[in-house]
Amino acid sequence: MPQFAGILARFIALLIDNIMMWIIAVGLTLLLVPFLGLAGNTDSAFLGLLAGTAMLVLLVIILALQFFYFGYMWSKSGQSIGMKMVGVRVVRRHDGDRLSFLRAGLRGTLGYYISGLVFSLGYIWAIFDPNKEAWHDKLFDTWVVNA
Repeated sequence: MPQFAGILARFIALLIDNIMMWIIAVGLTLLLVPFLGLAGNTDSAFLGLLAGTAMLVLLVIILALQFFYFGYMWSKSGQSIGMKMVGVRVVRRHDGDRLSFLRAGLRGTLGYYISGLVFSLGYIWAIFDPNKEAWHDKLFDTWVVNA
């Protein structure tokens, strides 16, 4: 049986990765802000459409970055930057190997959002689970273990 990563290590790794994503998101937002008031148009419907479009583009870019970041990192080494810093890694439950790019990317986006959906119950679940699995671990058949 593998040695499962502790809740504190998992939390710190997630926090580090989320801070990095937040910095990127703020940077992208600052780049898109000038486009919210382009052309000096005073038509509020136009400005509303422009602002909504810019926010949608920003959301898609952030989700894509998150997908590719986790997809690449976890499929190559089983560790994100945050996980490397605290000494844990994510593996497939059935054989302990690395995740595929697709499974890793989906776990880091869809899985994380599902775990956080209802008052972060999916993350809290890991505290009480014997294998310290959060909902995204159960959904994508993964374990987080000490590296």
